[in-house]
Amino acid sequence: MLVFATFPSTHAALRAEQELTRELPVELIPVPRQIRSDCGFGLLAGPLDPPGAGRAVVILKGHGATGLWRVLELDSPTSRHKEKRYEPIP
Repeated sequence: MLVFATFPSTHAALRAEQELTRELPVELIPVPRQIRSDCGFGLLAGPLDPPGAGRAVVILKGHGATGLWRVLELDSPTSRHKEKRYEPIP
Protein backbone atom coordinates (compact mmCIF):
# COMPACT_ATOMS: atom_id res chain seq x y z
CA MET A 1 0.00 0.00 0.00
CA LEU A 2 1.14 3.52 -0.79
CA VAL A 3 0.14 6.69 1.08
CA PHE A 4 0.47 10.20 -0.38
CA ALA A 5 0.65 13.28 1.87
CA THR A 6 0.40 16.98 1.05
CA PHE A 7 1.85 19.82 3.11
CA PRO A 8 1.10 23.55 3.52
CA SER A 9 4.40 24.60 1.91
CA THR A 10 7.40 23.30 0.02
CA HIS A 11 9.54 23.97 3.09
CA ALA A 12 7.25 21.80 5.24
CA ALA A 13 7.38 18.97 2.67
CA LEU A 14 11.19 19.11 2.50
CA ARG A 15 11.49 19.19 6.29
CA ALA A 16 9.12 16.22 6.66
CA GLU A 17 11.07 14.23 4.06
CA GLN A 18 14.32 14.90 5.90
CA GLU A 19 12.86 13.93 9.29
CA LEU A 20 10.94 10.86 8.10
CA THR A 21 13.57 9.06 6.02
CA ARG A 22 14.66 7.11 9.12
CA GLU A 23 11.10 6.08 10.06
CA LEU A 24 9.37 5.41 6.72
CA PRO A 25 10.25 4.73 3.10
CA VAL A 26 9.36 8.17 1.65
CA GLU A 27 9.92 9.93 -1.65
CA LEU A 28 9.36 13.62 -2.41
CA ILE A 29 7.31 13.88 -5.63
CA PRO A 30 5.25 16.52 -7.45
CA VAL A 31 1.59 16.65 -6.41
CA PRO A 32 -0.46 14.59 -8.90
CA ARG A 33 -3.00 16.42 -11.07
CA GLN A 34 -5.90 14.66 -9.34
CA ILE A 35 -4.99 16.30 -6.01
CA ARG A 36 -5.15 20.03 -5.31
CA SER A 37 -2.59 21.55 -2.98
CA ASP A 38 -1.05 24.94 -2.22
CA CYS A 39 2.35 23.24 -2.25
CA GLY A 40 3.73 21.67 -5.42
CA PHE A 41 5.36 18.73 -3.65
CA GLY A 42 4.20 15.91 -1.43
CA LEU A 43 5.51 12.73 0.11
CA LEU A 44 4.81 9.26 -1.19
CA ALA A 45 5.23 6.74 1.64
CA GLY A 46 5.51 3.07 0.92
CA PRO A 47 5.18 0.35 0.02
CA LEU A 48 3.64 -0.41 3.41
CA ASP A 49 1.80 -3.39 4.83
CA PRO A 50 -1.71 -2.59 6.22
CA PRO A 51 -0.59 -2.16 9.88
CA GLY A 52 2.34 -0.04 8.69
CA ALA A 53 -0.02 2.18 6.70
CA GLY A 54 -1.94 3.13 9.85
CA ARG A 55 1.32 3.96 11.59
CA ALA A 56 2.44 6.01 8.56
CA VAL A 57 -0.78 8.08 8.67
CA VAL A 58 -0.17 8.93 12.34
CA ILE A 59 3.48 9.82 11.68
CA LEU A 60 2.66 11.96 8.62
CA LYS A 61 -0.08 13.86 10.48
CA GLY A 62 2.38 14.44 13.31
CA HIS A 63 4.81 16.03 10.86
CA GLY A 64 2.30 18.53 9.47
CA ALA A 65 0.57 16.72 6.60
CA THR A 66 -2.57 18.61 5.59
CA GLY A 67 -4.02 15.92 3.32
CA LEU A 68 -3.61 12.15 3.10
CA TRP A 69 -4.57 9.79 0.29
CA ARG A 70 -4.41 6.04 -0.23
CA VAL A 71 -2.84 5.34 -3.62
CA LEU A 72 -4.47 2.55 -5.60
CA GLU A 73 -2.64 1.15 -8.60
CA LEU A 74 -5.07 -0.33 -11.11
CA ASP A 75 -4.52 -2.13 -14.39
CA SER A 76 -5.21 0.17 -17.33
CA PRO A 77 -7.68 -1.09 -19.91
CA THR A 78 -5.84 0.78 -22.68
CA SER A 79 -2.14 0.26 -21.87
CA ARG A 80 0.31 -1.94 -19.99
CA HIS A 81 0.95 0.79 -17.42
CA LYS A 82 -0.78 0.98 -14.06
CA GLU A 83 -3.24 3.81 -13.45
CA LYS A 84 -3.14 5.52 -10.08
CA ARG A 85 -6.28 6.49 -8.21
CA TYR A 86 -6.25 8.51 -4.99
CA GLU A 87 -8.75 7.95 -2.17
CA PRO A 88 -8.83 10.46 0.72
CA ILE A 89 -7.95 9.13 4.16
CA PRO A 90 -10.06 10.78 6.88
